[in-house]
Amino acid sequence: MTPTTSRSAWSASSGTAPKPRNAPILLFYLLAVGLYALLFTFWQAEPVPLNVHLLAILLTATALVPLFRWYATGREEVPIFELIVLSYAAQFSMPIYTQPNRIIIFSQPLYLEWGQIAQALLYVEAGVLTLIISYYLARRLPFVRHAPRLDLPLHPERRRAYLLIALLGGGLVNLLQAMNLLDIGILGAIIGLAGRQVNVALILLAYDVYRSRERRLGAHLLLYGTVLASFIIGLTTGLLENALIPMALLLAVRWQATRRFPWLLVTLGVALYLVLNPAKFGYRELVWYGRETYSFSERVGLWRGLVADSTAELLPAETQRGGGDNVQFALARFDLVHKFAYVQEITPAIKPYYYGGTYSYFLYAWIPRLLWPAKPSAAQANEQVDVDYRLKAPGQGSTIGIGQLPEAYVNFGLLGIILVMSIQGFVFALLDSSLNGPRSEGGRAIYLSVMVYFLNGIGSSAAILFGALFQQILANAVILRPFATGWQVGDGDRSARKRPRSYHLNKIK
Repeated sequence: MTPTTSRSAWSASSGTAPKPRNAPILLFYLLAVGLYALLFTFWQAEPVPLNVHLLAILLTATALVPLFRWYATGREEVPIFELIVLSYAAQFSMPIYTQPNRIIIFSQPLYLEWGQIAQALLYVEAGVLTLIISYYLARRLPFVRHAPRLDLPLHPERRRAYLLIALLGGGLVNLLQAMNLLDIGILGAIIGLAGRQVNVALILLAYDVYRSRERRLGAHLLLYGTVLASFIIGLTTGLLENALIPMALLLAVRWQATRRFPWLLVTLGVALYLVLNPAKFGYRELVWYGRETYSFSERVGLWRGLVADSTAELLPAETQRGGGDNVQFALARFDLVHKFAYVQEITPAIKPYYYGGTYSYFLYAWIPRLLWPAKPSAAQANEQVDVDYRLKAPGQGSTIGIGQLPEAYVNFGLLGIILVMSIQGFVFALLDSSLNGPRSEGGRAIYLSVMVYFLNGIGSSAAILFGALFQQILANAVILRPFATGWQVGDGDRSARKRPRSYHLNKIK
């Protein structure tokens, strides 16, 4: 249950946030923690000791604090940091209950001690607390508070031109990439940047729809049509993240603009994931590793058949005959706590610390691949850790990933967790101050389009997510600048200092 406010309280023209009511929000917070504790007191894959149960609840309660603080303070910014923190509970607390206390090593189960899990939870709690504290402390620093803003307020006419170019051009690039018809090579970063403009345009469209007082059918059709098209193209790549990211962006914008939790969208997203996750393996076996070449329509047809089979296995009658294992298997994708407990047990007793070895990519991440075609991949360190900890065999194509917090531990132990999470909190605060201001438009769209990958990205390495973060933001800003009136609100339009902007797709009826 989530506190709600009336739509009229969030005015698109004034940009004012609804007046917070702290007492009801505190009640909702306590109720949310209580419901979580009650649910997982009875839903457990295997009996969980009381001390582990309490630590898992404590972690969730801690991770919920920033989100409910966002409600209580009435902040106008999109709550992306708050959701990133909450994802730590989803991937370190919830798997305690939904997964058996084991980890699979070379197809063989390795059972863990509950004491290992308890220690891992304590370290995660320390890391999450450090992340939260460093973020809020950094927001008070003059350097962060006065950091250059990238509002990028878009000119109405040029805005429509950008949407047209981004949706058609970026959509075409994504389609060609999905069908392996676009040779990426050393231009991969540029091509990927062009394709991701669809997400930026989708965010701008979503704000048009959810902050407008008028219900314009054309704008709604364009928005939901874009989400659907992006979803289908993403499916044909075989990567669920590509398919579900557009829905996540829609969810985030609607939530922030209306301050109403989108239960329907969240429920739909969870249901889609549970159905699509088991089907993706059959799809990859045919499309990725098979000898046949499939057209776009044939790929969509493959998904249709595989999803029908997957849905049938999730029906109640099938669940009783073992289909419920598919749900547990789907949720295993988000299990980082058992990996951390396993890694922590053998580091440094068996496997010595890396002492910063997995972060070496940051030394040369700034060099464009166009100038250094043989530049090592950001995923190289992640893959090496997988091999070193026997999570996969050398040369195996798939990437497992132990997660950013365990990665900090395998480099420097508990000190590494404190150090890395402190740096991340500072970076998040700096980006939030520069791009996610109350009057930001293009900047906020860039911010959300980049940061949405962090929600699931805590399970990958720091180099993959942070290695090209600032380059991506800068490149997106350069692309949007010709369509904006300035870098900040007020640049090139003195009247903007007196009134907040509100742009709509007036020509779409």
